[in-house]
Amino acid sequence: MERTYMSPDEKKLTAETAPPKASSRVGTNLVLEGKLTGHEDLEISGQVNGSIDLALHDLVIQKSGRVKAEFIKVKNLFIHGQLDGQVKAERIVISETAVFSGDITATRLSVQSGAKFKGTVKISKDYQP
Repeated sequence: MERTYMSPDEKKLTAETAPPKASSRVGTNLVLEGKLTGHEDLEISGQVNGSIDLALHDLVIQKSGRVKAEFIKVKNLFIHGQLDGQVKAERIVISETAVFSGDITATRLSVQSGAKFKGTVKISKDYQP
């Protein structure tokens, strides 16, 4: 019989020994053009033109970040800068400093007061990576 219960000590030990979550960064002075795919979280402070496929990972577009994407597929998207494109994600947060133009398909969407948004939204029950 398989045991599914973990004691608090077992949970703590598992959390302490779990490998750190990998992430990458496109810095403020970098420009990336083309198709970006990978298996870790990404933070963009520079400029990206093309497509982004990080279906099981998070994408953060910082205030200085500028993204023009044919298509973006990520688990969670946090926009603080500018994004123009088509997005599919489980959760999207458009902050008060964000400027977004494009189409969204998401399970959950949050648009904070002050954000600039132009486009369409389709709420989907299930996110399929």
